[in-house]
Amino acid sequence: MSLLPDSLNPSAPSEEERKRRAQSSQKVQEGIAKLKATLSERKVLKDLPPEVEKARSAVVACLRLNDRRPLDCWQEVESFKREVRKMEEKFVDGVL
Repeated sequence: MSLLPDSLNPSAPSEEERKRRAQSSQKVQEGIAKLKATLSERKVLKDLPPEVEKARSAVVACLRLNDRRPLDCWQEVESFKREVRKMEEKFVDGVL
C-alpha cells in the first residue's frame, strides 16, 4: 500500500483503467445472470429407477470400502452398466 497520492504513484491504475475494469466487471456480472437464467430454465432430471439407484449405490459403497483398490469393484460396476443399459433400451423403445 502506497502513501503517495494516485497522481504521484506510478503503479496506481489510471482513471481510464478503472473505468475499463468496472465495465469488464459489469459484463461478467451480466454473463453470470444470463447463465443463471438459462440454467434455471433447463429440465429437472428424473429420478433414477430403483434398480439403477441400487446398483449405483453398490458401486459407491464398494469404492468407499476399497478406496485403495478400486479394481476390486468390477462386479458392481458391471452390474451398474447392465442396469443403465436396460434403462436406455427401455427409453429408446418408449421413444420409437
